[in-house]
Amino acid sequence: MRRWIWLLVILILIALGAYGFLELDGQKESPGYRLGKIDRGEIQMVISSTGRVQPVMTVEIGSQVSGQIAEVLVDFNSRVEAGVVIARIDSAPFAARLKVAQADVAFARANVTMQKAALEELQAELYGSRAALAELAEDLERKRSLFARKVVPESTVDRAVALHDQAYARVDGTLASLKKQKAQVQTALAQVESRKGRLLETELELGHTLIRSPVDGVVINRAADVGQTVAASLQAPVLFTLAQDLSDIHLEVSVDEADIGGITEGQKARFTVDAYPDRVFTGEVVQVRKQPVEVSGVVTYVIIVGTRNNDQSLLPGMTASIEIIVGQKHDVLRVPSAALRFTPAGAKRESSRSSGSGGGRERMRAMITALEERLELSEEQLAAVKSIYAEMGQSIGGLREGGVSGDEFREAIRQLRAQAGRRVEELLDTEQKKQYRLMRVEAKSAGYRRATAWTLDASGQPVANPVTAGLSDGTHTQIVDGEIAEGDSVIVGLAPGSP
Repeated sequence: MRRWIWLLVILILIALGAYGFLELDGQKESPGYRLGKIDRGEIQMVISSTGRVQPVMTVEIGSQVSGQIAEVLVDFNSRVEAGVVIARIDSAPFAARLKVAQADVAFARANVTMQKAALEELQAELYGSRAALAELAEDLERKRSLFARKVVPESTVDRAVALHDQAYARVDGTLASLKKQKAQVQTALAQVESRKGRLLETELELGHTLIRSPVDGVVINRAADVGQTVAASLQAPVLFTLAQDLSDIHLEVSVDEADIGGITEGQKARFTVDAYPDRVFTGEVVQVRKQPVEVSGVVTYVIIVGTRNNDQSLLPGMTASIEIIVGQKHDVLRVPSAALRFTPAGAKRESSRSSGSGGGRERMRAMITALEERLELSEEQLAAVKSIYAEMGQSIGGLREGGVSGDEFREAIRQLRAQAGRRVEELLDTEQKKQYRLMRVEAKSAGYRRATAWTLDASGQPVANPVTAGLSDGTHTQIVDGEIAEGDSVIVGLAPGSP
């Protein structure tokens, strides 16, 4: 009897072990899942980087003349106005050189007066020589007439001819001297201009001993002290650095080459600085510089973000952690991004729902509506835009009918979209073009793609639901197309402890 009791106990233990094994095996076959909800909300896609606060314009002020600094009239953080004297170099040597230059000008002018007097003297001499020549010419004619009547001898005529020739030679000599003297006068006048030029140069040098501010601004650096000797022979030394206006500043931000394609002028940005960790500043991209910066094989580009600094809290040189908003959507259907990355092992791939046909046409109509609302298109512009997109749709349909597929089809689509974009941009005014470029960059950043969100059917098995995913902020992803709806539950991962 006792033997049967022990046998019964052993059978019960075996049954309990088998039941536990089957329960554990069933749990392995039916893992638990973590679920997330489809909801509506805002999605922002940002590019993060670091930058440095800089004044919009920094002016380095030096000295154009060499000498000893006699006076410094400003200090760090001094506010100055354009034209105000901020430092003075000892002017005594320059004043002495100015007096020498003034004396040289006076001497040159006196020389001109002397040369002109000599010229007038020669002109008078020429006048007398010509009068004497005329008198001797008349006397020669008279004596030739008398010689023809045999009244005077031939020697008298010969002497009259000699006197006439001598007078003629004196006139020629006086004319040559007169020409030379005129040249002397021009030389003296040129010397006056040369001395005046030197005088002007010394006056300017004397004026440059007063160092003035070229702009309104704030002194952010001072490298000048009284008694310091300035040597400006080769390169003007920097004595002061001025920030023109600290109310308008910009950030120089380095952006990796992989991200620069998503940056364009007009995009909004937000940033923080270590001095005010709880305060968020805002700005706007005002310039994308095309000069690459390569450091250790890494290529970056500099973009400029402008912002207001009305309370002067941002100081030059501060390091900023910045986020540039490259895409932003309000009140859109969104799914947890983890749901699109999750694929359950051994799950059924058949979709109980379809993503619907005509998704491309729906997105095209949505784009036209967005253009109309955001760019405030006129009726003529709207009609032209619809025509452009209709032609693009016909071209895409022709490609499909022609059997084009794969990489060739995707490249053809890319070219058609680029061509349509250029044609649309030609229809817009300046402000509309700016907004349109922002929309294109935002669409490019969204990178519409096919993805799968998994839901659970009535039996608790995962089911694939194809969707078109759009903008993502890393936590949530926009659902552009698909039949999952707000409030649906999607699988985002396995529950803790699941195999």
